Amino acid sequence: MISKRILYFRLKMLFTLCGIWILFGILFLFNILEIEKQLLSNHSLFIFCLSFAVMGTAVSATLIFYLRNAFRKHALWLAFLFKLALALGLFIIVAFFMLLAYFVFSYNGTITRFSERFFEDILYTRGFLVFMLDMGLLTLLSLVWLEITDKYGPGGFWSMMRGEYHQPKIENRIFIFLDINDATSIAEQIGHERYFLLLRDFFSDITQPVLANGGEIYQYVGDEVVLSWKESPENKIYALRFIRQAFYILKRREKFYRDKYGAVPTFKAGVHCGSVTAGFVGIIKKDLIYSGDTLNTTARLRGKCHEFGQPFIVSGGFMNNFHQPFSYIITEIGTIELKGRLEKEKLYALNFD
Repeated sequence: MISKRILYFRLKMLFTLCGIWILFGILFLFNILEIEKQLLSNHSLFIFCLSFAVMGTAVSATLIFYLRNAFRKHALWLAFLFKLALALGLFIIVAFFMLLAYFVFSYNGTITRFSERFFEDILYTRGFLVFMLDMGLLTLLSLVWLEITDKYGPGGFWSMMRGEYHQPKIENRIFIFLDINDATSIAEQIGHERYFLLLRDFFSDITQPVLANGGEIYQYVGDEVVLSWKESPENKIYALRFIRQAFYILKRREKFYRDKYGAVPTFKAGVHCGSVTAGFVGIIKKDLIYSGDTLNTTARLRGKCHEFGQPFIVSGGFMNNFHQPFSYIITEIGTIELKGRLEKEKLYALNFD
């Protein structure tokens, strides 16, 4: 079941792509008219752009909802080639039925007569060839844009384009440091190649609750993932909800991991919030990084999970001005010193009903 947040994120991407398709449709119209003036001479700009929008919606929706993660095991260029071929096939099908509807309802034509004219007067024309080349180019640009969006995460690409983090910026953020329990033992048991595949499935499984709760995947480090939210009481609840949902998703997937890998991954996590400095760094490879004591403290909390025998540890800083939500059991562990910090930190154990 797709969550509202994931659906909203995908629909936002769909509307963005459709807007781009309409703008390019105007440019492509003049491109086609220069090649074959009779093809669209009797059609208005409005109808052409509307048709372009419908085709763009169909193809974009297919790319976003069905083909986005398809062919992941193939090389990127080969995956692009497969998606382009499927998209172009979809173009022809959508164009056929749209023109069929126009021909039948506007000219009272028959399906048989249209089929003959479609191949003779449309499909084999230079204008249609140019049209398909334009479609292929736009589909390729759409695929590249989706890959960039996956690289920078929801909103990350536009933040970079706006220059939001080109100068260092102070933010209050929530962080979760999460990694797999007994990772070394599992890797030795199943071998490093199979362990890598297990990691890929593990990260894929927990991505769904990340998106569902509005989180950002800050970085992957080996078998560890760092997640982040902007600090607010609402996002604190989303952060805890992510842990709960990820925990139960892996519970439901135990049989899959046991049958495929002979090992079932579980995870531990440290949760903290505070002030950090955010900004893009790098010349030939740009990355958004956060720096500050908040991240070091969160990493220390994650490291304390094994020491206290608790899967999830939450900081006192996180619990400030925050009430324990229903169905979460948050119990105080005590106040301890953390390595590298002068001030002691109150720690809490997080469990679920």
